This record gives sequence, structure tokens and C-alpha cells, in this order.
Amino acid sequence: MHNPKVFIGMITFNGQKHLEKAVDSLLNQSFSNLKLFISDDASTDKTEEICRKYAEQDSRIVYHKQEKNIGMFPNFEFVLNKADGDFFMWASQDDIWDKDFVKTCIENIENKKVDFAATVSAGIDSYERNLMEFKEVTKLSGKPSAKQVVKYILQPEIFGKGNLMYSLFKTNVAKKLWRIYPQRMVWGSDYIFSLVAVSHFSTYIDDRTLFKKRHGGFSSPDSTKNDRPNDVHKIIIKNPKNHIFPFGRFKQYFDGHMEALKDTPYRPIAAIVLTIRLPRSFLIYLTERNWKDLWKKLRN
Repeated sequence: MHNPKVFIGMITFNGQKHLEKAVDSLLNQSFSNLKLFISDDASTDKTEEICRKYAEQDSRIVYHKQEKNIGMFPNFEFVLNKADGDFFMWASQDDIWDKDFVKTCIENIENKKVDFAATVSAGIDSYERNLMEFKEVTKLSGKPSAKQVVKYILQPEIFGKGNLMYSLFKTNVAKKLWRIYPQRMVWGSDYIFSLVAVSHFSTYIDDRTLFKKRHGGFSSPDSTKNDRPNDVHKIIIKNPKNHIFPFGRFKQYFDGHMEALKDTPYRPIAAIVLTIRLPRSFLIYLTERNWKDLWKKLRN
């Protein structure tokens, strides 16, 4: 397919369990002028068979299998470098998009005059049932500013702000984002990448829930293994502020924020806000320690 308006870069690795539902939800978008480029990271299950079947049926699909496993984030970069449309978005092998997700994001980018757009997302289990909706993320709509950065950093990590990396971007914006902060295998990489987005570019986040992020994806493959057909474990957050970066990862998380905000005037305020959050992280660290086992180790 030539000159698609939207280029979707899907990364997959041994994704046979949910891959078909993910691909179907993208092919069934009400906005159809798109290309779906699937980069298979040397899967050993039926992923290749599934992808080739789809590619034969729909000319909008391009399938590429890596000769050897290159890793998740190099694969993210690989599909980004292939992008040839006006708009770009990443897609994971097990997520679900409402049929109007792409259309809604394009309309908001064009009508609101912003650089990227998203919608409210929901966390789902292995049966596509909503566990939690991340409504708070709509508060991050706007243009880059100190206030925007503070709002982003103060928003609890449990509220799904890291999902902004799965927004629809102007393609040149997505490539600039990756140059500022190429993601890597460190805790909070998605949060830091999303901070780059809101601190450098304007966004609009629609209040409709049109994107569903599956628990048990690349970062937590075992988190849905105990799902049951008649038992939905809704996620109820009593104190969201307690869902915070791990105390032991603070320096790494802090350095990532400073890297994200390089060449902006926001680094000092970001450093202050992160430091203000640190005592809560430390208190949570203390409450989660097994003091009896620690005392035994010290005595021995």
C-alpha cells in the first residue's frame, strides 16, 4: 500500500494468544487509510503463521520477521524508522482499539491543532474485561509548560500516564521524541518517554475510553495467568498516591526525568517535585520490608 495517512508499527514476540484480536481491532478501524507494519521479533510460536495469513488477506499489512531476537525497544525503534505516513502510532500484540480510536485522534490533532492525541485507556484482563479506567490522564491535555510538567510528575503512576506512548503522533513528532529519549529496558521508561511528549509537544486527550491495554503484556506476562471466566478482579485504588516509583529506583527515575527535560526550562521544578515525592516512596519501602527476616539475617 502506497502513501498511507496512518502508519501503525506493531511489535510482536510469541504473541499467538491475543494477536488476532489485536490485529482485527486495527484492521476494523473506521479510518481505513492506514498501513499496519508488523515486526516479529523472531517468534517461535504460531505468530508468523498468523501474520502471514493476515498479510495475504489485506494489502494494508506488511509483515517482517527479524532474523534474530533484537529486543523489545530496538523493535519499537525499528518500526518507527519504517514509518512513511503523516501519522504514526505504536501497537502491542495484545491490546484492543475501539473502531473509532484512529479517527478520533486524527480529528483531535487537526481540529485542536496539537502534535499528538490519545484517549482515555482502560486496563483489561485476558478476557477483555475492564479492570480500571484511567480517566485522570485527560488532565494532561495542553501545551508544554511548567504547570503541565508538574501535573504530569505529580499524577500517580497507577493512573496510566505511561500509556501516552501509545498515542497517535504526527510522524515527525514521534521521531523527535525517540531522539530525545530512546526507550530502553529500565524501570519507568514508558513514563519518562511520555514525559518527553507532554513537555515538548502539545496534546489533546479525549475523555472517551477507546484504547484497552491488556494486563499481562510484555512487562508483566504472568499477571493474567489466574484470570477466571466468571471472576473479574476490578482494580480499586484506595490511595493512588501510594502507587509510586520504587524507592530503590529513584536515582534512575530521577536521571531519566532530567534526560527527558534536557534543553527545556523545566528541569529545576521537576527536580523539586520528584524530591517532594521521595519521602512517600521511602515510607512505602519501609512498610513493605520483611523486618523479621531482615533481623534474622543481621543476627546470623
